[in-house]
Amino acid sequence: MRLNTSIKFSISILTILFFLSCSEEEVIPDKSIGEWQVYSITDAEGNLTVWNELKESLVGLISEYSCMDFTATITGSLVSTKYTIVDVNSRGCLAPAISIYTWSSDPETGIYKYVQGNNVINYMITFSNGDNQMTWKDQSNGAITVWNRVVQATAESSE
Repeated sequence: MRLNTSIKFSISILTILFFLSCSEEEVIPDKSIGEWQVYSITDAEGNLTVWNELKESLVGLISEYSCMDFTATITGSLVSTKYTIVDVNSRGCLAPAISIYTWSSDPETGIYKYVQGNNVINYMITFSNGDNQMTWKDQSNGAITVWNRVVQATAESSE
């Protein structure tokens, strides 16, 4: 009788564990989620601009141009880019240009669809450097933007 009870208990536990393991599959976050700083931009004609080199050159001429910035923030549902460039009529920068898109991706093709109203941009996105560098290739004109992940320093490493 005691063996029978042990078997029933074991079967009950195994059944519970089986159903728990069949629960909703954990969604792995997209590698693009996070904070990004632009590294370089290559336009459709193949002209390469390395952002930090451009910024250093301009700041070398006019120190107030240090306000230049080009970043992307990606969450599970939105992409926002912030682009701050120099005001050629003053010693400073223009107000940041902020663009916000919804996005979806096809993991099999690597194509990401960024949508802002009627504006749809399809990018082939690849990752390198331990997923800390992201390359966007615009599927309509071939322009390429390379981004570096912004890595936050931990409190321990700053002590």
